[in-house]
Amino acid sequence: MPVVGTAGHVDHGKSTLVQALTGRDPDRWEEEKERGLTIDLGFAWMTLPSGTTISFVDVPGHERFIKNMLAGTDGFDIALFVVAADEGWMPQSEEHLAVLDLLGIRHGVVALTKVDRVDDELVELATLDITEHLEGTGLEQAPVIPCSAVAGLGLDALQAALDAAVAAAAGTRPPGRPRLWVDRSFTISGAGTVVTGTLTGGELAVSDRVAIHPGPLEGRVRSLQSHEESRETAQPGARVAVNIVGLDRGDVGRGSMLGRVGDWVPSDRLLTAFRRARYVDSPLTNRGAYHLHLGSGAWPVRLRSAGTTPDGREIGVLHVSQPIPVQIGDRFILREVGRRAVVAGGRVLLPEVPRRSADARAAALRLLETLDAEPDQQADALVEIRGVADLGTVAAHTGGGRPTAAVIVGTAALSSSRAASLTQRATNAVAQFHRDNPLRPGMPLASLASALDVPQDTLDALLRTTPALRIDGSVVVSVGFAGGLTAAQEEQFADAARTLADAGLNVPRIRDLQLGDELLHALLRESRLVRISDDFAYLPEQIYEIRTRLADLPDPFTVAQFRDAYGVSRKYAVPLLEWLDRQNATVRRGDLRSVRT
Repeated sequence: MPVVGTAGHVDHGKSTLVQALTGRDPDRWEEEKERGLTIDLGFAWMTLPSGTTISFVDVPGHERFIKNMLAGTDGFDIALFVVAADEGWMPQSEEHLAVLDLLGIRHGVVALTKVDRVDDELVELATLDITEHLEGTGLEQAPVIPCSAVAGLGLDALQAALDAAVAAAAGTRPPGRPRLWVDRSFTISGAGTVVTGTLTGGELAVSDRVAIHPGPLEGRVRSLQSHEESRETAQPGARVAVNIVGLDRGDVGRGSMLGRVGDWVPSDRLLTAFRRARYVDSPLTNRGAYHLHLGSGAWPVRLRSAGTTPDGREIGVLHVSQPIPVQIGDRFILREVGRRAVVAGGRVLLPEVPRRSADARAAALRLLETLDAEPDQQADALVEIRGVADLGTVAAHTGGGRPTAAVIVGTAALSSSRAASLTQRATNAVAQFHRDNPLRPGMPLASLASALDVPQDTLDALLRTTPALRIDGSVVVSVGFAGGLTAAQEEQFADAARTLADAGLNVPRIRDLQLGDELLHALLRESRLVRISDDFAYLPEQIYEIRTRLADLPDPFTVAQFRDAYGVSRKYAVPLLEWLDRQNATVRRGDLRSVRT
């Protein structure tokens, strides 16, 4: 359902024209009716001669209400630009045209209103003047239709021109996830909170779980209406009223965005490309005080310049006062607070900005190529830039895109170059670890992840697809790595084994064996030694003897009986029995033990 937005100078007849076309007065406030001045956004709809139903968003024309005007431009498909024949081109005509041009509106109709007040010559001159002002903008091909809402002149021609513009604009809305920037919120007795806006991106249905950003706050869609008719689902492009369960009116207002739960990841540092309004001569500086207008919201922002694009657009990082839900390609307007004027407009290139300016500019140039591409193509570009990216975040920043040229590992996506680099670096790091620590079974996965600066779960998933490496428990091992003791270490162990064997069960303390930590741990891992306590270790054959002789003990038996039967002192009997308890070979009951069968 196409959305037609009005634009033009104050008192040039925008609301009157909408009422004449639709039969509905878009001015909702008593003050608007008393003053004959549109203050806030108005809404109406009609069916064109072709049978197409269109929605109107009527915006205020007075310069004091430019923020309200900007809040209504989200979701415009077609512009109905209004210029009064008896006044001609005016200051707000120029600013409103700049807004439409900077937002990329390329389809529209110019209504030359109040022609009943002037002669034909003035109509012709006004038409020529309008055509000159439109040159070089997105509306330079828009037809100029002389008309009068009061006298009923030219309305049929205007509807025919709107029909043609609707046909030309068909299919220009990008696909994506459902989102609705709120332009009104109110409470209906017995129903609760209702918000309205233009639905874009995707379909919204009754019972959907939705989140309100910034926040986020969560609720559920109780009911939907479009043009005062109840719907089970609402399609993108429609003006929609959403009744939400679980939210108060105070929780949501103009500038909030409604989307499905889990679909959006807010950001507060946006990489953007923008053009200055044609009446702004000098580049924007980092010192300016700006407001970002995106969707129906407005937020203070700080600008950091990051160069220019080959086609002359400026690249800038916008630091927003709070995180907001945006995606690649979102259009915005910058308004300078000091001069109280729209100064630039552009598109979001990347919702999460690289820290270095050089990286930011390189990312900007890459993403400029995909601004109007399918979400999956944007996802591939995003992963290529970031190297490693969470799939949920990629989907949120691309309107549901999933990379097709990336390496998917668990919940992350890696660019092919980053995956190859990480694999090679991991292989080299593990090989070096083996050289430095030949007695250890492998490099701890956590240590490898830290060394490569990549999340451990991502690395785990990547390595499971790497033929040269394998994961063994919590360590990473090179395929083919055998390790093992050197000849000198084997001789050292042989000396220790003879010492242990000669000592019977009254073995020396571990430290007296002088094996060293690395060799000791290797022998324990290979079960060539069995450690029973911090101080003592035995040979496997000694452990076998200890367990076998348990059958000769009475049931139950005491520590003293064990000590005497094995010919050891209490220094050995207590740790041996505690070890046997841990091995479930014996069970202790007070001062007595029994052998488990």
